[in-house]
Amino acid sequence: MRASRLRNSVYLSLLAFFIVLVCLLLYHYPRSHESMLLFRHSSTYDPENEKLGDTLRRATMPDRTVILTMVDESLASPGSLLEILLQSFKSGEGTQRLVNHLVIIAMDLQAFEYCRSLHPYCIHPSIFPRHFATKTQSIMTTSADKLFTWTRKDVLFEVIRLGYNIIFTDPDVLWLRSPLINLNPIDELTISCSVLSDGESGSYLYDEGIFFLKANTISFEFFNYWKLTKILYPNDPVEESLCTTIKARQDIADSYGFRIHLVNTSSFGGFCQLKKDMFKEVYTIQANCCDDLKSKVHDLRIVLYDWIRFRKRAPGDNALDKMALRWPQKCFRRNHT
Repeated sequence: MRASRLRNSVYLSLLAFFIVLVCLLLYHYPRSHESMLLFRHSSTYDPENEKLGDTLRRATMPDRTVILTMVDESLASPGSLLEILLQSFKSGEGTQRLVNHLVIIAMDLQAFEYCRSLHPYCIHPSIFPRHFATKTQSIMTTSADKLFTWTRKDVLFEVIRLGYNIIFTDPDVLWLRSPLINLNPIDELTISCSVLSDGESGSYLYDEGIFFLKANTISFEFFNYWKLTKILYPNDPVEESLCTTIKARQDIADSYGFRIHLVNTSSFGGFCQLKKDMFKEVYTIQANCCDDLKSKVHDLRIVLYDWIRFRKRAPGDNALDKMALRWPQKCFRRNHT
Protein backbone atom coordinates (compact mmCIF):
# COMPACT_ATOMS: atom_id res chain seq x y z
CA MET A 1 0.00 0.00 0.00
CA ARG A 2 2.79 2.41 0.92
CA ALA A 3 4.63 1.51 -2.26
CA SER A 4 1.49 2.25 -4.28
CA ARG A 5 1.04 5.63 -2.57
CA LEU A 6 4.70 6.44 -3.19
CA ARG A 7 4.35 5.61 -6.89
CA ASN A 8 1.23 7.78 -7.13
CA SER A 9 3.00 10.65 -5.38
CA VAL A 10 6.00 10.41 -7.71
CA TYR A 11 3.68 10.22 -10.71
CA LEU A 12 1.72 13.29 -9.67
CA SER A 13 4.93 15.22 -8.96
CA LEU A 14 6.34 14.37 -12.39
CA LEU A 15 3.04 15.29 -14.06
CA ALA A 16 2.94 18.66 -12.28
CA PHE A 17 6.57 19.30 -13.23
CA PHE A 18 5.85 18.46 -16.87
CA ILE A 19 2.84 20.81 -16.98
CA VAL A 20 4.83 23.68 -15.45
CA LEU A 21 7.71 23.02 -17.88
CA VAL A 22 5.40 23.12 -20.91
CA CYS A 23 3.78 26.35 -19.67
CA LEU A 24 7.16 28.00 -19.19
CA LEU A 25 8.34 26.94 -22.64
CA LEU A 26 5.18 28.26 -24.26
CA TYR A 27 5.35 31.48 -22.29
CA HIS A 28 8.98 32.23 -23.18
CA TYR A 29 8.81 30.95 -26.77
CA PRO A 30 9.53 33.92 -29.05
CA ARG A 31 6.58 34.99 -31.15
CA SER A 32 7.19 36.93 -34.33
CA HIS A 33 4.55 39.13 -35.93
CA GLU A 34 3.99 36.37 -38.49
CA SER A 35 3.38 33.73 -35.81
CA MET A 36 0.89 36.03 -34.11
CA LEU A 37 -0.98 36.41 -37.40
CA LEU A 38 -0.95 32.62 -37.85
CA PHE A 39 -2.41 32.24 -34.37
CA ARG A 40 -5.05 34.78 -35.25
CA HIS A 41 -6.05 32.99 -38.45
CA SER A 42 -6.21 29.61 -36.74
CA SER A 43 -8.70 31.00 -34.22
CA THR A 44 -11.25 31.67 -36.96
CA TYR A 45 -12.22 27.99 -36.90
CA ASP A 46 -14.04 28.75 -33.64
CA PRO A 47 -17.49 30.08 -34.69
CA GLU A 48 -17.66 32.42 -31.69
CA ASN A 49 -14.23 33.91 -32.43
CA GLU A 50 -15.31 34.21 -36.05
CA LYS A 51 -18.28 36.30 -34.88
CA LEU A 52 -15.93 38.64 -33.02
CA GLY A 53 -13.53 38.79 -35.96
CA ASP A 54 -16.37 39.56 -38.37
CA THR A 55 -17.60 42.45 -36.20
CA LEU A 56 -14.10 43.88 -35.88
CA ARG A 57 -13.52 43.61 -39.63
CA ARG A 58 -16.73 45.51 -40.37
CA ALA A 59 -16.01 48.22 -37.82
CA THR A 60 -12.29 48.73 -38.37
CA MET A 61 -10.57 51.80 -39.78
CA PRO A 62 -8.22 51.26 -42.76
CA ASP A 63 -5.26 50.88 -40.36
CA ARG A 64 -7.01 48.09 -38.39
CA THR A 65 -8.03 50.36 -35.51
CA VAL A 66 -11.34 50.02 -33.68
CA ILE A 67 -12.91 52.12 -30.94
CA LEU A 68 -13.95 49.96 -28.02
CA THR A 69 -16.15 50.46 -24.96
CA MET A 70 -17.83 48.15 -22.43
CA VAL A 71 -21.30 48.41 -20.90
CA ASP A 72 -23.64 46.38 -18.75
CA GLU A 73 -27.38 46.70 -18.12
CA SER A 74 -26.88 49.68 -15.80
CA LEU A 75 -25.06 51.56 -18.57
CA ALA A 76 -27.12 50.41 -21.57
CA SER A 77 -30.81 51.11 -21.01
CA PRO A 78 -33.18 53.96 -21.90
CA GLY A 79 -31.76 57.24 -20.64
CA SER A 80 -28.38 55.66 -19.79
CA LEU A 81 -24.74 56.58 -20.37
CA LEU A 82 -24.63 54.62 -23.63
CA GLU A 83 -27.22 56.96 -25.19
CA ILE A 84 -25.21 60.00 -24.11
CA LEU A 85 -21.96 58.52 -25.45
CA LEU A 86 -23.51 57.84 -28.86
CA GLN A 87 -25.09 61.30 -28.96
CA SER A 88 -21.71 62.89 -28.25
CA PHE A 89 -20.27 61.19 -31.34
CA LYS A 90 -23.12 62.64 -33.41
CA SER A 91 -22.71 66.14 -31.90
CA GLY A 92 -18.93 66.46 -31.91
CA GLU A 93 -16.46 68.07 -34.31
CA GLY A 94 -15.18 65.42 -36.71
CA THR A 95 -16.61 62.58 -34.62
CA GLN A 96 -19.66 61.62 -36.67
CA ARG A 97 -17.71 59.23 -38.87
CA LEU A 98 -15.92 57.69 -35.87
CA VAL A 99 -19.11 56.17 -34.49
CA ASN A 100 -18.97 53.80 -37.47
CA HIS A 101 -15.82 52.30 -35.94
CA LEU A 102 -17.21 51.89 -32.41
CA VAL A 103 -17.55 48.33 -31.09
CA ILE A 104 -19.58 47.98 -27.89
CA ILE A 105 -18.95 45.03 -25.60
CA ALA A 106 -22.25 44.32 -23.83
CA MET A 107 -21.52 42.34 -20.69
CA ASP A 108 -25.01 40.89 -20.20
CA LEU A 109 -27.98 39.92 -22.34
CA GLN A 110 -30.08 42.95 -21.42
CA ALA A 111 -27.31 45.35 -22.39
CA PHE A 112 -26.72 43.43 -25.62
CA GLU A 113 -30.36 43.58 -26.70
CA TYR A 114 -30.62 47.30 -25.97
CA CYS A 115 -27.28 48.01 -27.63
CA ARG A 116 -28.46 46.33 -30.83
CA SER A 117 -31.44 48.69 -30.94
CA LEU A 118 -29.05 51.66 -31.08
CA HIS A 119 -25.87 50.53 -32.79
CA PRO A 120 -24.80 47.96 -35.41
CA TYR A 121 -21.62 46.73 -33.74
CA CYS A 122 -22.54 45.15 -30.41
CA ILE A 123 -20.77 42.08 -29.02
CA HIS A 124 -22.27 39.64 -26.55
CA PRO A 125 -19.97 38.17 -23.85
CA SER A 126 -20.57 34.64 -25.13
CA ILE A 127 -17.89 35.23 -27.77
CA PHE A 128 -15.25 35.39 -25.03
CA PRO A 129 -14.00 32.65 -22.68
CA ARG A 130 -16.65 31.38 -20.29
CA HIS A 131 -15.52 33.43 -17.28
CA PHE A 132 -16.49 36.57 -19.19
CA ALA A 133 -20.16 35.61 -19.10
CA THR A 134 -20.43 35.86 -15.32
CA LYS A 135 -21.01 39.47 -14.35
CA THR A 136 -20.24 39.90 -10.65
CA GLN A 137 -20.98 43.63 -10.45
CA SER A 138 -21.51 46.73 -12.55
CA ILE A 139 -18.30 47.72 -14.30
CA MET A 140 -18.90 51.32 -13.26
CA THR A 141 -19.58 50.89 -9.53
CA THR A 142 -15.98 51.28 -8.44
CA SER A 143 -14.11 54.56 -8.18
CA ALA A 144 -12.65 56.18 -11.29
CA ASP A 145 -9.12 54.90 -10.66
CA LYS A 146 -10.30 51.26 -10.62
CA LEU A 147 -12.38 51.08 -13.80
CA PHE A 148 -9.70 49.12 -15.64
CA THR A 149 -10.98 45.74 -14.48
CA TRP A 150 -9.67 42.22 -14.89
CA THR A 151 -12.47 41.48 -17.36
CA ARG A 152 -11.62 44.54 -19.41
CA LYS A 153 -7.98 43.50 -19.54
CA ASP A 154 -9.00 40.17 -21.05
CA VAL A 155 -11.15 41.90 -23.66
CA LEU A 156 -8.22 44.06 -24.72
CA PHE A 157 -5.95 41.01 -24.88
CA GLU A 158 -8.40 39.15 -27.11
CA VAL A 159 -8.80 42.05 -29.55
CA ILE A 160 -5.01 42.59 -29.69
CA ARG A 161 -4.56 38.87 -30.30
CA LEU A 162 -6.75 39.24 -33.37
CA GLY A 163 -4.46 42.01 -34.63
CA TYR A 164 -6.60 45.14 -34.09
CA ASN A 165 -5.40 48.41 -32.59
CA ILE A 166 -7.73 49.74 -29.89
CA ILE A 167 -8.92 53.20 -28.95
CA PHE A 168 -10.59 52.42 -25.66
CA THR A 169 -13.14 54.81 -24.23
CA ASP A 170 -15.01 54.55 -20.95
CA PRO A 171 -18.78 54.92 -21.44
CA ASP A 172 -18.86 58.04 -19.24
CA VAL A 173 -16.74 60.00 -21.74
CA LEU A 174 -18.15 62.64 -24.11
CA TRP A 175 -16.36 62.85 -27.47
CA LEU A 176 -16.36 66.57 -28.31
CA ARG A 177 -13.66 66.44 -30.97
CA SER A 178 -11.78 63.68 -32.73
CA PRO A 179 -8.82 62.76 -30.47
CA LEU A 180 -6.97 60.86 -33.21
CA ILE A 181 -4.41 63.66 -33.60
CA ASN A 182 -3.25 62.96 -30.03
CA LEU A 183 -2.72 59.24 -30.53
CA ASN A 184 0.82 58.13 -31.30
CA PRO A 185 0.78 55.28 -33.87
CA ILE A 186 4.41 54.36 -33.09
CA ASP A 187 4.30 53.57 -29.35
CA GLU A 188 2.38 50.64 -27.90
CA LEU A 189 0.32 52.77 -25.49
CA THR A 190 -0.87 56.38 -25.68
CA ILE A 191 -2.56 57.59 -22.52
CA SER A 192 -3.12 60.69 -20.41
CA CYS A 193 -2.41 60.24 -16.68
CA SER A 194 -3.28 62.77 -13.99
CA VAL A 195 -2.39 62.95 -10.31
CA LEU A 196 -5.25 63.75 -7.98
CA SER A 197 -4.90 64.61 -4.31
CA ASP A 198 -7.55 62.92 -2.21
CA GLY A 199 -7.10 64.72 1.09
CA GLU A 200 -5.90 62.50 3.90
CA SER A 201 -5.77 59.47 1.60
CA GLY A 202 -2.88 61.00 -0.32
CA SER A 203 -2.51 61.17 -4.11
CA TYR A 204 -3.32 58.65 -6.79
CA LEU A 205 -3.02 58.30 -10.55
CA TYR A 206 -6.05 58.13 -12.80
CA ASP A 207 -6.48 58.06 -16.56
CA GLU A 208 -8.79 60.37 -18.49
CA GLY A 209 -11.10 57.61 -19.73
CA ILE A 210 -9.49 57.12 -23.14
CA PHE A 211 -6.29 55.51 -24.40
CA PHE A 212 -4.79 53.96 -27.54
CA LEU A 213 -3.31 50.46 -27.56
CA LYS A 214 -1.30 49.25 -30.53
CA ALA A 215 -1.64 45.63 -31.63
CA ASN A 216 1.81 44.14 -32.16
CA THR A 217 3.96 41.38 -30.71
CA ILE A 218 5.27 43.61 -27.91
CA SER A 219 1.77 44.50 -26.68
CA PHE A 220 0.69 40.88 -27.03
CA GLU A 221 3.59 39.62 -24.92
CA PHE A 222 3.18 42.34 -22.29
CA PHE A 223 -0.53 41.61 -21.84
CA ASN A 224 0.22 37.89 -21.81
CA TYR A 225 2.60 38.54 -18.91
CA TRP A 226 0.01 40.71 -17.19
CA LYS A 227 -2.61 37.96 -17.43
CA LEU A 228 -0.12 35.45 -16.03
CA THR A 229 0.63 37.64 -13.01
CA LYS A 230 -3.08 37.74 -12.19
CA ILE A 231 -3.16 33.94 -12.17
CA LEU A 232 0.03 33.54 -10.14
CA TYR A 233 -0.67 36.45 -7.78
CA PRO A 234 -4.46 36.85 -7.53
CA ASN A 235 -4.15 39.02 -4.41
CA ASP A 236 -1.64 41.44 -5.90
CA PRO A 237 -2.48 44.81 -4.30
CA VAL A 238 -1.44 46.85 -7.37
CA GLU A 239 -4.32 49.12 -8.44
CA GLU A 240 -6.22 48.24 -11.60
CA SER A 241 -5.98 51.74 -13.05
CA LEU A 242 -3.96 51.41 -16.23
CA CYS A 243 -1.87 54.44 -15.29
CA THR A 244 -1.15 53.07 -11.82
CA THR A 245 -0.37 49.59 -13.11
CA ILE A 246 2.04 50.84 -15.77
CA LYS A 247 3.83 52.97 -13.18
CA ALA A 248 4.08 50.05 -10.76
CA ARG A 249 5.44 47.75 -13.49
CA GLN A 250 7.53 50.23 -15.44
CA ASP A 251 10.59 47.95 -15.23
CA ILE A 252 8.61 45.06 -16.75
CA ALA A 253 7.23 47.30 -19.49
CA ASP A 254 10.78 48.43 -20.31
CA SER A 255 12.04 44.85 -20.44
CA TYR A 256 9.39 44.00 -23.04
CA GLY A 257 10.07 47.19 -25.01
CA PHE A 258 6.51 48.33 -24.26
CA ARG A 259 6.68 52.04 -25.10
CA ILE A 260 4.33 54.54 -23.46
CA HIS A 261 3.45 57.95 -24.85
CA LEU A 262 1.94 60.31 -22.27
CA VAL A 263 -0.46 62.88 -23.69
CA ASN A 264 -0.78 66.36 -22.17
CA THR A 265 -3.62 66.23 -19.64
CA SER A 266 -4.99 69.54 -20.95
CA SER A 267 -6.23 67.69 -24.06
CA PHE A 268 -8.63 65.52 -22.08
CA GLY A 269 -11.01 67.02 -19.53
CA GLY A 270 -12.97 65.65 -16.62
CA PHE A 271 -14.91 66.52 -13.52
CA CYS A 272 -11.83 65.89 -11.34
CA GLN A 273 -10.12 69.03 -12.67
CA LEU A 274 -12.35 71.69 -14.20
CA LYS A 275 -11.35 74.60 -16.43
CA LYS A 276 -13.55 77.48 -17.52
CA ASP A 277 -12.45 77.23 -21.15
CA MET A 278 -12.80 73.46 -21.47
CA PHE A 279 -14.98 73.59 -24.58
CA LYS A 280 -12.27 75.53 -26.44
CA GLU A 281 -9.42 73.15 -25.59
CA VAL A 282 -10.38 69.57 -24.78
CA TYR A 283 -11.19 66.66 -27.06
CA THR A 284 -13.12 64.63 -24.51
CA ILE A 285 -14.74 65.17 -21.11
CA GLN A 286 -15.17 62.36 -18.58
CA ALA A 287 -17.53 62.23 -15.61
CA ASN A 288 -14.77 61.12 -13.26
CA CYS A 289 -14.66 61.95 -9.52
CA CYS A 290 -18.26 60.72 -9.52
CA ASP A 291 -19.27 57.24 -8.36
CA ASP A 292 -23.05 57.52 -8.67
CA LEU A 293 -24.44 56.55 -12.08
CA LYS A 294 -27.54 58.74 -11.84
CA SER A 295 -25.35 61.73 -11.04
CA LYS A 296 -23.12 60.96 -14.02
CA VAL A 297 -26.10 60.80 -16.37
CA HIS A 298 -27.61 64.00 -14.97
CA ASP A 299 -24.42 66.05 -15.26
CA LEU A 300 -23.24 64.66 -18.60
CA ARG A 301 -26.60 65.58 -20.17
CA ILE A 302 -25.99 69.17 -19.08
CA VAL A 303 -22.45 69.08 -20.52
CA LEU A 304 -23.74 67.70 -23.82
CA TYR A 305 -26.49 70.33 -24.02
CA ASP A 306 -24.03 73.15 -23.33
CA TRP A 307 -21.60 71.72 -25.87
CA ILE A 308 -24.30 71.70 -28.57
CA ARG A 309 -25.11 75.33 -27.71
CA PHE A 310 -21.42 76.17 -27.87
CA ARG A 311 -21.06 74.64 -31.33
CA LYS A 312 -24.14 76.44 -32.67
CA ARG A 313 -22.99 79.88 -31.56
CA ALA A 314 -22.87 82.50 -34.33
CA PRO A 315 -19.50 83.26 -35.95
CA GLY A 316 -17.69 85.94 -33.97
CA ASP A 317 -19.99 85.50 -30.96
CA ASN A 318 -17.66 85.05 -28.03
CA ALA A 319 -20.35 85.19 -25.37
CA LEU A 320 -20.48 81.41 -25.03
CA ASP A 321 -16.68 81.14 -24.99
CA LYS A 322 -16.67 82.49 -21.45
CA MET A 323 -19.96 81.10 -20.19
CA ALA A 324 -19.88 79.80 -16.63
CA LEU A 325 -19.84 76.04 -16.24
CA ARG A 326 -23.20 74.74 -15.07
CA TRP A 327 -21.74 71.35 -14.26
CA PRO A 328 -21.12 69.24 -12.39
CA GLN A 329 -24.22 69.71 -10.26
CA LYS A 330 -24.68 66.33 -8.64
CA CYS A 331 -21.15 64.96 -9.03
CA PHE A 332 -18.32 66.10 -6.79
CA ARG A 333 -17.36 69.70 -7.58
CA ARG A 334 -13.81 71.04 -7.55
CA ASN A 335 -12.59 74.58 -7.90
CA HIS A 336 -12.04 75.85 -11.44
CA THR A 337 -8.44 76.45 -12.49
